[in-house]
Parts: sequence; structure tokens; C-alpha cells
Amino acid sequence: MRIVYPDANAPIAELMSGARLARIREAGDFAIHMERPESNAQFIERIADAHALMLGWGLPSDVMRAATNLELIAFVGIGAGNFVDLDAAAAQGITVCNTPGYADDTVAEHALAMMLALARHVARLDRDLRAGRWNQGLAGIELRGKRLGLVGFGGIGARMAELARGIGMQVRAWTRHPSAERARRHGIEFAELETLLGDSDVISVHAALTPETSGLLDAASFELMKPGVLIVNTARGEIIDEEALLAALDSGHVAGAALDVFHQEPLPAGHPLVALENVLLTPHVAYNTPEATHSLLDISIENIVRYARGNPVNVVAAPRK
Repeated sequence: MRIVYPDANAPIAELMSGARLARIREAGDFAIHMERPESNAQFIERIADAHALMLGWGLPSDVMRAATNLELIAFVGIGAGNFVDLDAAAAQGITVCNTPGYADDTVAEHALAMMLALARHVARLDRDLRAGRWNQGLAGIELRGKRLGLVGFGGIGARMAELARGIGMQVRAWTRHPSAERARRHGIEFAELETLLGDSDVISVHAALTPETSGLLDAASFELMKPGVLIVNTARGEIIDEEALLAALDSGHVAGAALDVFHQEPLPAGHPLVALENVLLTPHVAYNTPEATHSLLDISIENIVRYARGNPVNVVAAPRK
């Protein structure tokens, strides 16, 4: 089997060595290309003879159609459907795998850090002090005893619940698949979304982006929330109606928001969010630690090896022909 990584960067290429290189070569010949292709023609040239791809970014539909030998796309990440047309892949007879769970700890820790920093105005106080302002009058919020509402309860949400309970918060979660057993195991309560929005002091978003969750938190949702609520989003920007969030922040109904993800990335210069003092921003880096990157590559490699041995795992699209 011919395996190609068509769009690696230098740090990834450095990690694809030693034991990892030996492991992927158990499945077949392996070639790696630096940086994203500059054109579709170059992309097609890179993967022309590939049976399997380790794919870090998008795969244009016409490039995929031209890859007539392609059997497997091992997407190096979770949201494969945001970068690959899964229906078209299945129709072309291609298996698509992803890497669930690779950054659960990393993303949850970032969400916790953002929540703590937002509650205590860390970024604003840092800016003030650097500007010569000794602002001891800006009081923070103690989170012990407060209620955290989790919108979404997969691996990241479950880890966030564990971390929040560790600092004494009460945790409720909304998910499309609640169960009494999961609630007991994680020491939380499940609630309907409207109930959760109405009684949470902090709301942290951990849902996957789907047609059903796009715009899930809209103007009507913000009206249900408690005055002074804090919002954290390390999931996907499109889950929150950005205009509705801006209005709620401007009015003070939402006391603050900590955002790692946005509708448009990179966030444009001069975006209204940048001007707000009650907003904490990071550039979609919640997933980015060495530990998560190592896990990401290891899972992707195992997906390829397992497929080569006839036992595919982590499949998000299966061949239809």
C-alpha cells in the first residue's frame, strides 16, 4: 500500500520519524510532503499513486475524484466532515477515519484556564498593569459553589466536568444522549438545554458542529441565561450566533466571554470582539500541546495500520461501492 502525507508542516514531519515511521511502514511505503499544496494540480501530483492519505487539511472534491487508487483517508483530527466531503468519499469507495479523543485533556484544560482567567479578569488586569494602572478595584468571581453548564458532553465535556468539580463547581450538562449511568459515573446532572441555560453561572460549549448545533446559542438562548453569566467556547465558533453574543456582551447581560473559536478564522483585524474589555480571545489553540500532537499522530498511524490489516477503526465514512 502506498501511503502519502500530502500537507505536513515541519514540526509534524520531524515527529514522523523513529518508531512512528517504522510503525507506518508496517502498512506500506510512506511519503511525506512539506506544507500544503500550492494548487490542485500539485495536490493531484502528490497523491496520484496513493492508496492511503494522512490528511491534515482539506481535500478538494476534484482532487479526490482524480485519486483513482485512493482507498483510505486517515484524517489527522476530529472534524473530518469539515474538510472532506464524506458522502462523496463513501460513494467513491473510500474509507475515512478520524482521531477521536486525542485532545480531550488538552482542550478541557484550556477551557478551564479560560474560565478561571475570565472569572478573575486576568487578561484585563495584565493589560492595565502593563499600562501603568494599578486596578485593585476590579473584583473577580469565586467559582467554588457556582454552577457550570456544559453544552455537549463528549470526551472533552466529560473531562471539563471532572476539572470543574475539582474546584468545587456544580456541573450540569446537555447532550442528545443523556443517561443515568453516565450522570452517576461523572458526578453530574443532565438537563434540558433551556433549563441549563437558565440556571448556569458559567456556560462552556463542547458540542460538535453539526447542522443541528449551528447557531444553537442564539438571541433567544441568551435571553434565557442568568444576568452576569460567563460564556466559554473551545468547540466551534458557528455554534454561537456571534451577533447575538455581541449584543449580550454589549448590554452586560453576558458579563464576559472567553473564545478560542470564531465564525471566521483567522479573526479579522478590527473585529468587534477585539474591542470589548469583557472578552478573552485565543487563536484556536485549545488543541495545541505536544502531548495532544503525539496522540494525534499515533492514532492516525494506528488507523492506517489497522485498515491495512483488514480491521478499520474510527471510521466516519464507509465505502458504498
